[in-house]
Amino acid sequence: MPYIWSSYKKTHMRFYVRIILFLMLFFISCKTDTNENIDLPDTTTPGISLTDLGNEQWRMGNYQEALKYFTEAYKQVKQNGDEEQMATLLNNLGLVHWRLEDNDAAMECYNEAAQLAEKLKLPRLLGLTYTNRALILKEKRKFDQAFEFNNKAIAISIELKEPRDLAIAYNNQGQIYRYNDQLDPALKYYKLSLDECLQNEYREGMATAYQNLSTVYALKGDKEQAFYNARKGLAISLKLNSKVRTSEAYYELSRNHERFNRPDSALYYLKKHYEWESEILESNQKEILSRYQAGMGVKVKNLRIENLQHERAIAANRLWFIGIGIFIVLLFVAFFIYRYLYKLKFKRQQLEKDLYNTQKIIEVKEVELKTYILDLSKKNSIINRLQDENSKEVIREEATEEEVARLLEQKILTDEDWEKFKVRFNSIYPDFFSRIKDSKINLTEAEIRIMVLMRLELNGKDMANILGISPQSVRVCKMRLKKKLPKECYESVEEFLQYLIN
Repeated sequence: MPYIWSSYKKTHMRFYVRIILFLMLFFISCKTDTNENIDLPDTTTPGISLTDLGNEQWRMGNYQEALKYFTEAYKQVKQNGDEEQMATLLNNLGLVHWRLEDNDAAMECYNEAAQLAEKLKLPRLLGLTYTNRALILKEKRKFDQAFEFNNKAIAISIELKEPRDLAIAYNNQGQIYRYNDQLDPALKYYKLSLDECLQNEYREGMATAYQNLSTVYALKGDKEQAFYNARKGLAISLKLNSKVRTSEAYYELSRNHERFNRPDSALYYLKKHYEWESEILESNQKEILSRYQAGMGVKVKNLRIENLQHERAIAANRLWFIGIGIFIVLLFVAFFIYRYLYKLKFKRQQLEKDLYNTQKIIEVKEVELKTYILDLSKKNSIINRLQDENSKEVIREEATEEEVARLLEQKILTDEDWEKFKVRFNSIYPDFFSRIKDSKINLTEAEIRIMVLMRLELNGKDMANILGISPQSVRVCKMRLKKKLPKECYESVEEFLQYLIN
């Protein structure tokens, strides 16, 4: 009878606990999967201080702050025209987007970084982009492409004799094999990664390699090796003072103890994991979401503690066995009543949270509306100046980079916005629309807007932001435009744009 009760508790209670855990961890921006350890390359540009701050926030697990610093640094080097540093910062931005679970934005950054790296002949950076793109392809279960990219990264690292990059690429190769349920080759590449890290005293790489080795050994049932590697990874992570690595190390130990039926130890390390997760959570989430997740974490921990305490009390007190049959029935009914009441309470809290979020959104929208009205007033003032025929030449002479920057701040969401945008744009580039008309290519208004934004040297994501559409819609519009161009005159949309400019 004790075995029946224990099986019931472990099967049903842990099932519901894991559902709650999944819902909470879904919102956590940093991943607890012990995946790739990827260095952020140092930069030596005018944005160096911002880049260093971004690197520091990355190592601490404060990804929102890292994104802010890297974005500002990228803007600075882009203004200076330093393409090498642009490529490096694009790779860094891709890593931050990946940690924030925006894989599409991350892949876009990696692709742009790779193009610049090939153009400028930067083989090390190109190798890093191959590794990073393989990482995302692995998560999308596109294993053939992931292996193709990662093998290129390994070859480049070996050729350049870059031990850290090689360790990262070996680790990622092991991850691809493990995700594909091939444990033996995964173990081989994790060991290769660890050897490279040990030879070069690359401690962050060591922490990751030990942690991944622990996972594979646990899956293979080797308890001694699983715990040895997990503890080694934890010790190194604590010395590094890395929030992410330490949190993942505690979580790995908790999972190992649970796999090998050590519930008390599993609970201890799970509590340690949540303490570190709370710090990361506070750094990466908005205030409302952080409070909600922290509350959920406390409830989950208390529930697991309460469950284990109940199990110990039942095992210790054999007097319970006298009325075990009635007790099981009553507990069964009480459990589902509790679950029902808990669901009602949870739904109520969710509705209250949604109402609070909605009120916050309304407040933000009100502020945005006021800002838009002020901006519209400024725009109208500029338009009135442009409509003055006697001052057109003066305005044209006063067009500066600052005026172009203000132009890029506009949104083109309505026809009225577009007309105002065209007036300001025409004052800066007066011959552009006339050259489109002289080309005698029948372009739609949407295609003309794309050409205008391309003239301002915007990427697809920025175009989509200004037009209020998706990046996919921008690409579709470009493809349609390309089909309209006479092939004997223009091989690409960019060539047509050069004709309009020159």
